[in-house]
Amino acid sequence: MSGSPGMEVAKTASEVVDVNLTDRSVNVDGGTAIRLETQTHAVGIIQPPPDIRAIVDKTAQFVARNGPDFEKRILGSEKNNQKFNFLLPTDPYNAYYQSKIAAFKEEAAGGDDATVQAKAEEAAQAAAEKSG
Repeated sequence: MSGSPGMEVAKTASEVVDVNLTDRSVNVDGGTAIRLETQTHAVGIIQPPPDIRAIVDKTAQFVARNGPDFEKRILGSEKNNQKFNFLLPTDPYNAYYQSKIAAFKEEAAGGDDATVQAKAEEAAQAAAEKSG
């Protein structure tokens, strides 16, 4: 039997060895130790569903054009509207929102597609670090 790249074939039914992982041994049913992977890194930007994405995109466009005071007014007037929770740093869609603001600002400044994308990713990373 062959395993995935970086995986060694198990010698017994209860042994799996991944040579690319740090060792974390667990004894399962009194059998051989298994090395497990733990994931602790962020996966990426969480994309909102289409109905929320339209609101996020339009809001980001207005905030990019009108500045952070505009965002504060929206937060004040829509504080009880769950569709605007993405404005809060703790919301899972906030990183997407921040990336869109950065992209719209860069676009307005005449940036090319690669620069727009880079600014969006940079803003999303900063938002993810703030919330996490």
